[in-house]
Amino acid sequence: MTLTEPDGATELDVSGSGAAQEAIRRYVRSPEDVLRLVLFAAITLVFLGLTLWVEDSILGFEEDVIALFGFLSSTVERVLLGALEVVVIVVTLSLLVIPLLTKRYRLFGYLFAASTIASALMALVDWLVERQASTVLVNEIAQRAGIGDDVSVGAPGLAQLVAVFIAFGPFVSRRWRGAGAVTVLVVTLLSLLVSRRLPTDMFVALPLGAACGAAVLLAFGRPDRRPTLSAIRAALGDAGLDVVEVRQAKVDARGSTPYFATLTDGTGLFVKVLGSEQRAADLLFRAYRFLRFKNVGDDRPFSSLRRTVEHEALIALLARNDHVRTPRLRGVVEVGTDSMLLAYEMLGGVSLDGLDGDEISDELMIGIWDQVAILRSHRIAHRDLRRANVFVQEDGEPWLIDFGFSEVAVDDEILDADTAQLLCSLAVAAGAERTVGAAVAAIGPDAVGAALPRLQMTALSGATQASLKEHNGLLEELQQQVIDQSGVGDVQFAALERVNRKMIITIAALAAATYFLFPQFADLPSIIDQVQDASWGWAPLIILFSAMTYVAASMSMAGAIPQHLPAGPLLMTSFGSSFASKLAPAGIGGMALNVRFLQKQGIGQTVAVSGVGLNTIAGLAGHATLVGIFLIWAGSDAFGSIELPNPEWFLVGIGIVVGLLLIGLAIPSVRSGMVTRLLPVISKAFDGVTAVLRRPGKVALLLGGSTLVTFSYLATLYFSTQAFGGGLPFATVGAIFLVGSAIAQAAPTPGGLGAVEAALIAGLVAAGLDNTIAVPAVFLYRLFTFWFPILPGWLAFQWLETNEYI
Repeated sequence: MTLTEPDGATELDVSGSGAAQEAIRRYVRSPEDVLRLVLFAAITLVFLGLTLWVEDSILGFEEDVIALFGFLSSTVERVLLGALEVVVIVVTLSLLVIPLLTKRYRLFGYLFAASTIASALMALVDWLVERQASTVLVNEIAQRAGIGDDVSVGAPGLAQLVAVFIAFGPFVSRRWRGAGAVTVLVVTLLSLLVSRRLPTDMFVALPLGAACGAAVLLAFGRPDRRPTLSAIRAALGDAGLDVVEVRQAKVDARGSTPYFATLTDGTGLFVKVLGSEQRAADLLFRAYRFLRFKNVGDDRPFSSLRRTVEHEALIALLARNDHVRTPRLRGVVEVGTDSMLLAYEMLGGVSLDGLDGDEISDELMIGIWDQVAILRSHRIAHRDLRRANVFVQEDGEPWLIDFGFSEVAVDDEILDADTAQLLCSLAVAAGAERTVGAAVAAIGPDAVGAALPRLQMTALSGATQASLKEHNGLLEELQQQVIDQSGVGDVQFAALERVNRKMIITIAALAAATYFLFPQFADLPSIIDQVQDASWGWAPLIILFSAMTYVAASMSMAGAIPQHLPAGPLLMTSFGSSFASKLAPAGIGGMALNVRFLQKQGIGQTVAVSGVGLNTIAGLAGHATLVGIFLIWAGSDAFGSIELPNPEWFLVGIGIVVGLLLIGLAIPSVRSGMVTRLLPVISKAFDGVTAVLRRPGKVALLLGGSTLVTFSYLATLYFSTQAFGGGLPFATVGAIFLVGSAIAQAAPTPGGLGAVEAALIAGLVAAGLDNTIAVPAVFLYRLFTFWFPILPGWLAFQWLETNEYI
């Protein structure tokens, strides 16, 4: 994630003791800032949530804090206030002026940006969280004579101070960072003693300011403080390894920065450097795996970088002592201010991922599995057994490297995961049958069969997953080979996912339902009272035309795609869309579901998207056609006193779009991007649309189905009005529905919730229908077209997912 890398960055002088590492060589985006941003943002949200939703408990806590810090006399408080103002002024001026005087303008920009963002966000928080001060605070304020509302450090000021110190931290030494932490602590305590603000505001300001500082560092980069080559050479010398050359290595070394070194006797070394960045990345990786997976063998993260390095060194020594072929560990030593290195003897030969499938013999694979058998016998799990971590020397013997993710004294399931990982990695190069045969020959059929429950994508490393995705069907073939050669029967795959796609969709659906739909139930008793007097003899017709909308939607989708689509799953997709559309405004959820269904039917993404777009356009065309027909049929007085939008504004909108398009075409980079990226996509989409338009049957399905969808909704509303006595002609109700629903679709709610009801009721009343009929009629219409379909739509969605249609 390097932002800038000067020429010759890896060609630094390796003479001297390493003092040159103090210079800033480049700026990088660091996992440390990602970790800090996530952590502090989460703490901020927790405090805000408690403030908003547990106000009584928070108020009691605040009163306790006020009482705790209310022991000072007014004179002492005024003295402390003066000290606080002096501290803040001196610190602020020092942080902002010194970078300008020393011409470190980039640092000044960091501090200014962090301060500004923190102040703005804290002001926004104060505006969102409007709370009245408690009686205890009011009484306490009355006793604080001489302290006004405009004390120099409130919550926004504290947030600014913290943000500035966080942004400043990577540019200074550890002692100055410690001094900054002490300063923030002192300012916070003094603010609690003399401020007239609610204490929780200050507690929110601390993590909010820290998050802002971390965000600035993440956006613009922090100074790269990784050890220089000279520092690495000096550290190796401290470990008794006199080197003549150190150079950066361009090899795969996840979780560390690799280097090559040469000793004075000509021996080569492979050096892994781990620092705070690698530790932060490891913590993020472990947190992600903890949230998503279970039963994958991850232990708790180590308490420090030193413990992490010591653990890898221990397992490397233990494996070598147990006669596993792995490089000899020559040294472990600190380097720089917050990094450590491990030095291994260099191996000759090539890594296994550098060999073609025909170069990987059965004897070589058996040799690899023999090494795995030794690890299994001593209950050591490598946990990253992929081809990049297997070296083949000139004599053809395999060696295992990189025990950075390894564990000792593990359960059988974790050893089985190692077997599954290596099976998949080898099968990509050597094929499923040969790979399983070599494994059975070396570790036995029972050990291979025991790995089958973990022979699944979620149990594999990202690199192995990517390789398997390039070989469609290989994983299934490998599973079958394990069954055939190990003799195991039916197997239940291990449940490894704590959170999966289905759970995320369910949570999103519940959140959307809570936010958009639940408030509608607040008026549920009155809605029931309004619709219970309906004439239910009209219910069969209402149900019939409401159900017809899903059949018509299936017809239009079948007409929008040149390929044949199965009728049953297509109809289920239409029902599922009634559920998915409730999760996002403007029918986006239903469109996404249709695209996914088409892709699972083997239709390319471009054609699928263009087909859904063509279906939408056909729906608009059918709607517009019916609008014209019903407006002419109903007459000009159908809407009573309601004035329709001026069509001139529609022309104005088209003119603006055309103008923006012409401006974009006038810019060379935009024009080039359209030619190289947009036109090929449009060409593929046009091919799919052309294939549809050449077939009269498809066009009939497309236009007929789209028009029938709108007409069915229209008829449902008309019969809903009839259920309460009617009073308006079919043409008038149709015109009101077509115009009102079109206007309501602009509402940013799923299914136009709220806006559709308001537009239709207003239209019906304006056309002369009594309010006591219009309101319950619209609610009855929405009951059958919006609310009742949610449950069958959800069941259809589950069926589609279970049968892998989406």
